[in-house]
Amino acid sequence: MDNKLELFFVRHGETEWNREGRLQGWLDSPLTPNGIRQINRLKEQLKEICFDAAFSSTSERAFHTAQLLAGYDLTIKKDERLLEIHLGSWQGKRIVDIETFDAERYAHYCHQPEKYIPDTGESFQQVIQRMNNFLEYCESSFSEGKILVISHGVAIRALIISILQLPINHIWDFEIDGASVTKMVSFKKQRMIEYIGKTDFLE
Repeated sequence: MDNKLELFFVRHGETEWNREGRLQGWLDSPLTPNGIRQINRLKEQLKEICFDAAFSSTSERAFHTAQLLAGYDLTIKKDERLLEIHLGSWQGKRIVDIETFDAERYAHYCHQPEKYIPDTGESFQQVIQRMNNFLEYCESSFSEGKILVISHGVAIRALIISILQLPINHIWDFEIDGASVTKMVSFKKQRMIEYIGKTDFLE
């Protein structure tokens, strides 16, 4: 397939708050030693791919991941559209505590996402819109090539359900583990997904 644009969406490596069971959203915590090992193994897996550009969420955990993967080879462009979903008052809180003080809304978030209404954060639809906007930007800026994109679990899922034209209640259908890769291809503005949440390098 000539003139295809290949985008490799990577979720950042494991962080301290991932290990602690805290929600991050637009807040941040550093990669753990295990998270750094994950990304170094991924770098080895991707070493045969010659990327033409690299983009990262503005979150430090994503940018650190991008630096480990491509920092010596490419200038990494930060883009706010790649941020994780803004989780409002939940950010920085432990999930076990959220399940106590905001049980119904958190149950909607996890099990009935079509019913989830944020407080001071974002809706799933808002994340879909900005991730789509980023993808449109890439399609207009690159006629072909391979693009490395470092983002987050919900953000990547949001783009997946948009490309597959699925309703929001399917957003948790896909496993997007830390340091996993989801490959999307755009050819003549036709979008397709080659694979989702690939973690072969961790096995």
